[in-house]
Amino acid sequence: MKHKKELALLLLIGFLISGLVTAAASEAGSSNDPFVALKWLQDTFFPKAEESVKDHVDDQLDGLKDHLFDAGTVGSELRVKRGDVIRLESGSSLIALAGELSASASGVILDVTEGIEFPSAGGIILSDHRYLAVENTIAAFSVTTDTAVIRLTGIYQFNPSQEIDYNALADALHNAGMFEGSTVPYGSGYELERAPTRTEGIIMLLRLLGEIEEASMFQDASVTFADVPNWALPFVSYAYHKGYTVGRGVNAQGQVVFGATDTLTPRDYITFTMLALGYTGEDFTWKNAVNDVRDMGILTNGEAVLLSEKPFLRAQVVYVSWVALSTKTEGEKSTLLDRLTSMGVIDKAISDEAFSKVTVQRL
Repeated sequence: MKHKKELALLLLIGFLISGLVTAAASEAGSSNDPFVALKWLQDTFFPKAEESVKDHVDDQLDGLKDHLFDAGTVGSELRVKRGDVIRLESGSSLIALAGELSASASGVILDVTEGIEFPSAGGIILSDHRYLAVENTIAAFSVTTDTAVIRLTGIYQFNPSQEIDYNALADALHNAGMFEGSTVPYGSGYELERAPTRTEGIIMLLRLLGEIEEASMFQDASVTFADVPNWALPFVSYAYHKGYTVGRGVNAQGQVVFGATDTLTPRDYITFTMLALGYTGEDFTWKNAVNDVRDMGILTNGEAVLLSEKPFLRAQVVYVSWVALSTKTEGEKSTLLDRLTSMGVIDKAISDEAFSKVTVQRL
């Protein structure tokens, strides 16, 4: 690799300088003959220096190997999180499929989609545009949203941040059968970058209750909502029948609606998770759910701030669900996850394996 040769050259120069000084004071010269003998340089110093440099370069590259990857010419997809930095070698490219990234470079980044150079001052890149690091350029892309999905080609270096890894939480929930992706053909369909809907909130509630299978077979012609798609009608109707949720009343056309595509709010989802944990409306209020649940000791102060001040996205749904699963249910000593495994809703061995990989710390 180009950088390996450059590193070796720099190190060799350093060895030459220090080595010549050392040699002049030792075996290569004396007070009577202070000059380094050419034969000694050729036969002794240079071979030893080259071997030492090679070993040092290999050690340096070994230290980087965990962060250096080859996406190939076909490319590979990567889910990343806030603060992660991706550095592209010359000839490598990046596309943001979801989320937001900023870019800067020592050289030139080309927006291949538009056929123009990216501003030298840097800035936010455009979604679905291919950005290429041209010759003699190292391009750095930093993730500025909670999560993002990118596609890469060529050689790149990945430097992870210490921010919340919502992607890892989504993987764990998915592998445990508690979170499903959509039909979006990237990022495992998780769509962590967009706001959740009320329909998605209801389905997550039913999973946390362990009633998703029962709900999927629910049929009741007396419970209908004009705005709920056919695939979701059994779940919404079941939740309405059980009293887990209410509709939005009647629309201008006189039809009963649920608000299926309305945005799910933090207090909506906190209310759902508290219901799954066995709490009732007597324990907290929907209007002040986030602060009430924090005062109950179920949410931390950091989590209450997260839910009160930041956009509530599917990434946060994943986080709150993970917190709920690790929380003890009302009046019991076991967690919600323990309850679901004891019910046979979640396979314990699979869930243990899935959650053992999570290193996320609560706020």
